[in-house]
Parts: sequence; structure tokens; C-alpha cells
Amino acid sequence: MALSFEEINVLGNLTNDTYGKSSTRSEYDSVEDGGNPGYGGYSAGGTGSPSSVATKSSLQGDNLCVTSLCIVNLGPHGYQHQVIQQTENELNSHINGYMKTLKSQFKKKEHAGRALKAKEDKNKRTTDVQMINHYAETRQAYIYRRAYFEIS
Repeated sequence: MALSFEEINVLGNLTNDTYGKSSTRSEYDSVEDGGNPGYGGYSAGGTGSPSSVATKSSLQGDNLCVTSLCIVNLGPHGYQHQVIQQTENELNSHINGYMKTLKSQFKKKEHAGRALKAKEDKNKRTTDVQMINHYAETRQAYIYRRAYFEIS
């Protein structure tokens, strides 16, 4: 079952962080505590300092692309694969947390009032590593983790 126009509008408002919400939050507020989730915001801890991971989403038809990004120091060549693997695991947890919060907000009575069904295409989850400066000793890099969900 496809989303109705009103449900697409609700989902767009929940994922929009360009107006009315801070896009640089120190952490996600707990929905159970009655807080407002910081959609698209930065989250604390993990790969470095507070506000080191950003999670954003975009709606493309019936597909929702959730992208989580961080900047890390890869260090020596022999250590970089371990750093990338640890970062992938952390970014996966950020994506999963984002989707959990999005689903709970969508289900609220004042929003759509029904459950959002999101089926992930596991084969499309990708990781991109982009070096900032190949010659620096710290070897900083952007690491992007993208997940694609078919929503209904």
C-alpha cells in the first residue's frame, strides 16, 4: 500500500531539518521522555567528539535514503581497515536509531496515526570513504554510510 499525499507530507515534515529544528543537536532526544527527536541532527559521542556524526534522509518516490556521515582519522595504513569497520558499525546504529525514532513519530496520532512500514534493501547498503588529504599524517576521511528503505 502506497503512502497517501497527506502521509507523504507528514513524512516530509518529519525528515525536514531546514526550518524549525536545529540541525546541530548534541544528541537525539528520547521519545519516551516526551522529547523532540532531532531529525537530521548531529548526535553525540562515538567517533570523536560531540556532534561528530550527521544523519540525514531524502525521500525519492517510495524509497527513503538515510545517509549517516562522520569524519575520522584513519591513521597508519595497517590500521585503517579496523577504523573503517568500527565506523561502519557505529553509523549503522545511528541509521537504525534514526529509523526507530522516525517510525515512532510517524505513528503518533497527531501525525499519520498509523505505523510506517519500511523494508530495507540490505544489498544496497553502501559505505563510501573519501580521503580529505592523502599526504597528512592523520589521514582524515569522510565516511558515508547509506541505507535504502522501501516505505509504505
